[in-house]
Amino acid sequence: MLPVLDINGALRAALKARRPFRGSPPVAGVFACDPFLRMTDMVASLRQAGITAVVNYPTVQILEGETAAALAAVGYRAEAELRFLQRLAEQGFTPIACATSRRAVDAALGLGLRRILLNPGLLPGCEAAAWWADLAGHVAIKGGEALVWAAPCTAQVSRPKRRIRL
Repeated sequence: MLPVLDINGALRAALKARRPFRGSPPVAGVFACDPFLRMTDMVASLRQAGITAVVNYPTVQILEGETAAALAAVGYRAEAELRFLQRLAEQGFTPIACATSRRAVDAALGLGLRRILLNPGLLPGCEAAAWWADLAGHVAIKGGEALVWAAPCTAQVSRPKRRIRL
């Protein structure tokens, strides 16, 4: 498997181009399992942009099958992402743990990460609502704060208003 995009490099470039922000700074999504990610460079870029909160997104948790197994074999799994967030918290950032399962929620809470962004991954519409309600209740019982990824259970399918010719 070869990388096709430096998503964290794109983040750093976008942050540099967008400073200053009009309102409060956005939450930065960092691909925490990037084998080329240099913590010191990312921290410097986030600080320079005025970012205070970070989420592990995109996340390897949405991958399945052979791809997930190959990444897990070299240590790229939810736990690695969560430990990255923990290191960012030690640097003064507010971590938000993206979680797609109860196992990931429990791992995040176990590391002291209290804000959990519940991402249903590839679940279809209405199943996501039941999934979110169940997991949000679990997070609350454990003393965390559940954040919604998007409005769960929307029957409308996204349709572009215009077509783009490639």
